[in-house]
Amino acid sequence: MITLRQIEGFRAVMVTGTVTQAAKMLDVSQPAVSRMISYLEYEVGFKLFTRNNRQLIPTVEGRAFYDEVERSFVGLDRLVKAADAIKDYRRGQIRLITIPSLAPNLMVDLVARFAKAYPEIAISIEVQPSQRVFEWIVSQECDIGLSTLPIDNPAIETRPVIHGEAVCILPEGHKLAKKREIKASDLEGEPFITFKASSVFRQMVDEAFLNAEIYRNMQIEARTTETICGLVAAGLGVSVIGPTFPSIDRRAGIAVRPFEPAISIELMLLYSAQKPLPLAGRRFIEILDDYVGANLE
Repeated sequence: MITLRQIEGFRAVMVTGTVTQAAKMLDVSQPAVSRMISYLEYEVGFKLFTRNNRQLIPTVEGRAFYDEVERSFVGLDRLVKAADAIKDYRRGQIRLITIPSLAPNLMVDLVARFAKAYPEIAISIEVQPSQRVFEWIVSQECDIGLSTLPIDNPAIETRPVIHGEAVCILPEGHKLAKKREIKASDLEGEPFITFKASSVFRQMVDEAFLNAEIYRNMQIEARTTETICGLVAAGLGVSVIGPTFPSIDRRAGIAVRPFEPAISIELMLLYSAQKPLPLAGRRFIEILDDYVGANLE
């Protein structure tokens, strides 16, 4: 059986030209190198060298065999470098998924930090409604998810990241923008821009107004927080949205105020319970924790 050590001995002789130099290269004795060559010749069934005094001259077959050895060593070297890169988190991929309200702010900030720290790792980002986030994590189509609604599924590991409260958003200059806090009763009869009926958050908001016995003039429905913010900025109504982590206070044309009664939202980290996180995934979570500690707590 051909061994890797025999191949190393053969290659060392080809590279250095002598058994003496090959022995130094491999840090073994000259007889050891000679035995490696003899054993290899026996295994391959042909002479690799002709002997001329102390000099070894490669045969035609020996040179052809060396060409194959070099190709193999180049491939092996690539494998070693790839393994080192993976170990050091310099190569690989990470597949992320989040909900629309987090995609343009929090996820962008996190991905920017991750890409700067690990530029050789490929990043894939999906944006889906919360239920789809859960489905994609369960099916292992994505490695890590960020969502703001609770889930109880044994196939998913969850971890709270940060707690937040829903807020009321108003057009700048709106008469209610002078108030520090907006109560449900303040929005009686106001044109109200709401999420689609299929939204779980919509159901939470509807329940808050129903319990307060407040009528809203719901003229416009939209699916995403970004769309609702744009409609409010255009002066088409007011709304209640979940925390966007970080705050949307910077958006032109919108006033953001705390909302009463409080609607508590938890930002959750999600990943599969059925397989270990990839190395890149663990690094992403480290960046998430650092970011939360520095910006959101």
